Amino acid sequence: MVNLKTLTKLQYFEILHQVSAYSISSVAKNKVLQILPAKNINEMRQLIDETKQAHDLFQYNSSFDLAVDNVQEICELARVGSCLSMKQLLQIMRALRTSRNLQASLFADYGIDISLLQARAYQLFCDKDLEDDLDFAILSDEEMNDKASDDLYSIRKRIKAINADIKQKLQSYTKNSDISKYLQDSIVTLRGDRYVIPVKQEYKSFVAGIVHDQSSTGATLFIEPMAIVQLNNALREASLEEREEIHRILQAFTDRISPIASKIAASQETISDIDVIFSKVKYAIENKCTLPEVNSNGLINLKKARHPLLDKRKVVPISIKLGNDYDIIVITGPNTGGKTVTLKTVGLITAMAMSGLYIPCQEESTVSYFDDILCDIGDEQSIEQNLSTFSGHIVNLKEILNFADKNDLVLIDEVGAGTEPNEGSALALAVTEFLRKSGAKCIITTHYGKLKEYSLSTARVENASMEFDLSTLAPTYKLIMGVPGSSNALAIASKLGLRQDVIEFAKNNVSDEKLAFERVIQNADEIRKDYERKLLLLEQEKQDLLIEKARTEKLNGSLQNERNKLLENSREDARKIVEKAKSESVELIAEIKSLLNKDVISDKDLFAARSIAKKLNEIDIKDDDVNKEDIIFTGDNVVFDKLKIGDVVYSKKLGVQVKVSDIRSPSRITVKCGGITTEVKSDDLYYSIVEKNKKASRMSVKHSAPKTEINTRSFKNEMNVIGQTVNEAIANVDAFIDSAVLAGVSQLWIIHGMGTGKLRAGLHSHFKTHPNVAEYRLGVYGEGESGVTVITLK
Repeated sequence: MVNLKTLTKLQYFEILHQVSAYSISSVAKNKVLQILPAKNINEMRQLIDETKQAHDLFQYNSSFDLAVDNVQEICELARVGSCLSMKQLLQIMRALRTSRNLQASLFADYGIDISLLQARAYQLFCDKDLEDDLDFAILSDEEMNDKASDDLYSIRKRIKAINADIKQKLQSYTKNSDISKYLQDSIVTLRGDRYVIPVKQEYKSFVAGIVHDQSSTGATLFIEPMAIVQLNNALREASLEEREEIHRILQAFTDRISPIASKIAASQETISDIDVIFSKVKYAIENKCTLPEVNSNGLINLKKARHPLLDKRKVVPISIKLGNDYDIIVITGPNTGGKTVTLKTVGLITAMAMSGLYIPCQEESTVSYFDDILCDIGDEQSIEQNLSTFSGHIVNLKEILNFADKNDLVLIDEVGAGTEPNEGSALALAVTEFLRKSGAKCIITTHYGKLKEYSLSTARVENASMEFDLSTLAPTYKLIMGVPGSSNALAIASKLGLRQDVIEFAKNNVSDEKLAFERVIQNADEIRKDYERKLLLLEQEKQDLLIEKARTEKLNGSLQNERNKLLENSREDARKIVEKAKSESVELIAEIKSLLNKDVISDKDLFAARSIAKKLNEIDIKDDDVNKEDIIFTGDNVVFDKLKIGDVVYSKKLGVQVKVSDIRSPSRITVKCGGITTEVKSDDLYYSIVEKNKKASRMSVKHSAPKTEINTRSFKNEMNVIGQTVNEAIANVDAFIDSAVLAGVSQLWIIHGMGTGKLRAGLHSHFKTHPNVAEYRLGVYGEGESGVTVITLK
């Protein structure tokens, strides 16, 4: 068991105080403040597993009813038969309700393992009938429901009736002009549970009744008129009956609670225990703590650990390993460099994990169970005990050496300090060697060079140092494993401006071996820093590659999804086009057959048949309908800094692919689409890809129309404007002529019909001045004659 002295030095109880702030009930708060580290590895594992299950549960539900009063004393009163008050019964009701709600929440199916929490939930006691009865009967700490019993309802109904009679009779006094003149005020009041009226002292003989009180001046007497004495007596009797009935109801509830009082008390304890576990989880979430891996082999591997009581925005995290390749770490480095904080961080995090708390480290950190944590940290000078700093240090070392074994964690700050350096160094060496042989896991801080050399040459002992920046003369608080540190005393003194001759004299008095050793340490440190810089660059490149890989995988996924979606839509569109074409073809062929089956076929019939045939030729599935290039929008914005002139990207605003032709700023990017040039913003441009539908081929509906002598031409050379107004026809024909010019077509047929001739005349008038029309004429026999105009383009 970890001793209380160590826990106090490690500021363990300050952590508990922070955790208790997340508890709901006062009972749970007190329990949190009394938490101690586990006594064995199995208890530690169970505590950690409970916290983990609660932490997992909070991903699905973090709102639990844990509000409960301390009902231990109330349950004891009920157990011995003492009648409980309405306030106490309400506390019992709330405990029952909390038990029921919490049990229901913990037994809900979340799809995760919360078996340890459910095992506690089985200990919760529920009695829904008693809970409902209490909730119905007791309205507040001092008020009972009229309908708590039939007798109570009847009594209170009678009390209301008596009160009404009394008030009515008293009001007759205050409103009667013959009597009201004797009254001090026209009010009715109570004196000793009796209704009275205020009568002037000099008129007391005019109001028959019983005097119950008088004012402080004696000018007013409070008289109970004889007319309501009997009513007041009846009211008092009814009030006594009410009190007795309330007491009977309270006793009845107490009698129901008495046999189950111990279960209710145990249930309240369980609720507070669960509250404690949830407090640990809330603390972990708020402070970004993680689940530790636990063992009993003395293995510690803390990744980017930070002291939980220091500002997490400023504290420099440390990474430290112990118990695998080495059992002792000797930390060296300058004063105020963070050595003591490192000791406390390791010790405090170990104690937290042994108490079932998550730890302020990176994930996958490892903490071991220890039988005890022994430490000597801080100034142990005691005036009362006449102990110097060194003496206090020796007292602590004596206790540590007497009790330390392989299952303990030992933390010693500045071992052997506070005395003559040579003797202190020898003592530090002896203490460290003893602890190494004991098998205990140790972290020791020192300034002694002999201990550094010892660490370099002794098995199961490792050097570490706190980094110091000579350029700024400031510690970085980074823990460097495997490298001994230097006090840098002479370098710091020189930087701070101490006389150079003094510095040189000091250097001359340092042994050559010492200087050589320090140079080796400095060279090793430079090599380490260079390695770390290169490692940092490699890590950055790795992260960039991972980001690019993720983007590529996302792009590939988007492409595949979009491709499947587009193909499915294309198939559906093609199917609809074919079905429509088939339907129209059948109708048009039927019309042609009906015209050609006539006994006498007129020119008008031939013209109509020819027009229908042209429509039939028009029913063709175009390449554009089923063989489009699919522009697939990846969903990723272009990176402005990487955008180049000539890039082909997708414009969400325009809905098409565009080509970048000029880049002025993120808000002024010139793009082209065909003959159109416009400006867009960078956040409108997205990465995209064009996927050609290689399998699609031109589809057309095959017709089985009967052979006729009707002269048919391709749709590209004809336009039917029958039924249109002159202006509509001119607009459509102009667009048709423009398309023909672009396609290199030289001759067009405009079908306008014979009719009144107004449409034909309007078109001819327009053709006379049209810049692309060389000449025009009416159709000849077989072309539709005067119902068609043939245009020759320039």
